[in-house]
Order: sequence, then structure tokens, then C-alpha cells
Amino acid sequence: MMETMKKYILFLLLVPGILAAQALPVTEGAAEPADTLTLEQCIQTALKYNPEIRVSEGGLESAQSNLKLTRSVLFPQISGTAGVTRNGGTFLLGNIVRSGSFDSYTAGLQAQQLIFDFGKTYTRLSASSDLVRASGQDLRATREDIIVNTYVAYYSYLAAVRVREVDTETVLQAEDHLHQAQAFYRAGTVPQYDVVNAEVTVANANVNLIQADNNIKLARIQLENVIGRKLPDSFALRDILDVAHVDISMEAAMETAINSRPELLASQAQVQANKALLTSAWTANLPNISASGSYNWRGLAPTPLYSGWNIGVTLSLPIFQGFALDAGIDQAKANLKSAEASNDLVMQTLYLDVQQQEFALQEATQRIQASRKLVQQAEEALRLAVGEYNSGTGSALQTTDAQVALANARITYIQSLYDYNVSYAQLERAMGVIK
Repeated sequence: MMETMKKYILFLLLVPGILAAQALPVTEGAAEPADTLTLEQCIQTALKYNPEIRVSEGGLESAQSNLKLTRSVLFPQISGTAGVTRNGGTFLLGNIVRSGSFDSYTAGLQAQQLIFDFGKTYTRLSASSDLVRASGQDLRATREDIIVNTYVAYYSYLAAVRVREVDTETVLQAEDHLHQAQAFYRAGTVPQYDVVNAEVTVANANVNLIQADNNIKLARIQLENVIGRKLPDSFALRDILDVAHVDISMEAAMETAINSRPELLASQAQVQANKALLTSAWTANLPNISASGSYNWRGLAPTPLYSGWNIGVTLSLPIFQGFALDAGIDQAKANLKSAEASNDLVMQTLYLDVQQQEFALQEATQRIQASRKLVQQAEEALRLAVGEYNSGTGSALQTTDAQVALANARITYIQSLYDYNVSYAQLERAMGVIK
């Protein structure tokens, strides 16, 4: 009778604290510090400081410069020359042979203007314009990659923080159970095995907590690498690891991707550029018509300079260039073939990417619903296990298993939230509409 009374008293003292420990919310984060960073702030920082942006910007600027260089052929080409030459030697003046030296001066202006080249310049100009468009889409693709990588790193950090909260709460639960087992053992109501089992559970929980701390550090490094800046020591992220998106149908996603995906638009521009370059390579066999003129001054010191000018029209036709023109056409055909194949590959990748992310989003949605219910069931199972153990009808192993099951259920729920948000961001990236 006395032992039963002791067990009842211990139950009344210990069970409120244990049950209170089970009340960890699985969808709400802690209160936000004043310096909390938002996802939008991280994205803007990444777009400003990530070095991949500068690499793509350099590619676009190079393409724009090449376009200017190609366009320059349409404008007059004007150049100027000037020179002075010192001449010396033996000169025959009548019957007199004399040694001496004199200076000669030259100066002039030359101008040339392309009149007609049967479309050579305009086809190259069209190709250069398409390449600028392709480089612009490449820059856009780089920006979208950085944005989606920021999403992933941001959500990864939030998930790591939530998992640490679960592991911290699991440690507290295990310690409470250990204190309870020790009290029951001292009262002589449970064997020493219950105490040892509880100590092992505490040790395992602490190992998981250490790993959770390390995962937070790794997630922080990943986020810093994406945004290109070190984060302050006291930083925090606004917790948006939740389900707040709208489902997108496969058909709508695919149609949007075909019209908006930057990789596809870039490959299409590459195809158009190579078609224009093939035309340009073929027209290299045709003549050029250009106008030229010059005005020159010449003279010998100390006599004054005398001047002259010329103007004319030139037609040049390549007759034989060592098969260089034929090789240029063959090379342009090969480049066009490669560009068209790359475009087909991009299209296949687009279809695969959109479908994969759509299926991943659907799976994550289903797992969120299932894991939410799993958490509720695990909480109820732990409550029953604690009650039975305190009443003397349950075992320590049953309580430990219930604690582990609850922790795993909560982590599964967090992982499903992470997967949903990442899949949604990656689906928007696959569609070419992520911002």
C-alpha cells in the first residue's frame, strides 16, 4: 500500500512537467529579433554580390561590344597619315657631284565607305544582335539560378533551426524521464534498467542536438556563399517555412516554361544567330562595292608642300581563297547543326524539369498532410506512454520509443515543409518566372 502511494505521489509531481514538454509547436517559429532578415533582403544581397552575376554581365557586355564592332562597317572609315623622312647620299647636279641630305614630308587623309556587299554585313549584324539577345537570356538564367539557390539556402537554414528546436525539446523530455526513473528507482518501484535506459536516451538526444547545431552552421555557410556576404553573428531569418502557395497545373506550368524559360529563349536566339552566320558565310563569295578617296600633301625641305587628291569606286570579288570560303560555309553549317541539337536538348530538359518539380510538389503536399497527422498521433502516444509508466502499467522502453517517435514525426513534418517550399521555388525556376 505504501509503495502504491509513493508511485501516485511521484506521478502527480512529475507528469505535469513531462506533458508540458510535449507542447512544442511544429509550424511556428520563435519571436523575431529586431535584425531579422527577410527572404527578399537575402535575394537582393545575392543578386548584388554573387560573383556569378558579374561573369554573366561580362558575357553580355562582350556581346554588345561585338555588335557595335559589326555595325561600325556601315559607317565611313576615315584615317589620317603624316610622316617625315631624312634622306642622305651623293647627288649629281649637272657636272658636279655633291654629298648632302634633305628632308621629305608627307601628310594625307583617306576615307572609305561601303556601298553594297550583297547582305554580308547585315547578316553578320543580325547574328550579332541574336547573340546579344542570347547573352541577355543567359544573364537572366544566372539571376534565376542565384534566386532559387537563395530560396534553398534560406529554407535549409529555417529547417535546421526548427530541427534544433525539436532536438532541444527531446533532450528536455529525456532528462525529465531520467529524473522520473531515478525517483522511481529510489522509491524501489522500478528496476535499475529503467535508469540506465533513460541515461542512454539522454545521451542519444544530446548527440542529435550536437548534430543539429552543426547543421545550422553548415546551413549558415551555404547561405553566406549564395549571397556573397558574411552574416552578422546575431542574425536571424524570418520564419516562412509554411504552406502558403497555390498549386499550378502541369499544362499551365509547361506553357509558361516554353514562353518564359531563359535557357530556351537563349538557345532559340543561338539558332537564329547561327542561321544568319551561315548566310553570311555563303555571301562571302559575292563581291563588295565601296567608295574611297584621299587627299595628300608632299614636299621636300625647304620647298613648300604640294597637294593632290583621288576618288573612286572599287569592286572586289573573291576568286580563289585556298578553299577558305568553302571551309567557312562548312563550319557555319556544323555550328548551326550543333545549335539546333542544343535547342532540342534544352526543350527536353525543360519538359523533364517541369514534370519532376510538379511531381515533387504534389508529393510534398501529401507528406505535409500525412506527417501533420503523424505528429498528432505521436503526441497522443507519448501522453499515453507517460501516463502508463507513471501508473506502473507501462515500461521505460515504451516511453523512450514514444519520445523518439514524436521527435522523428516532428522532423518529418519539418522536412516535408522544406521539400514543399523548395519544390515550389524550383518549379517557378523551371517555368522561368521565379522572382
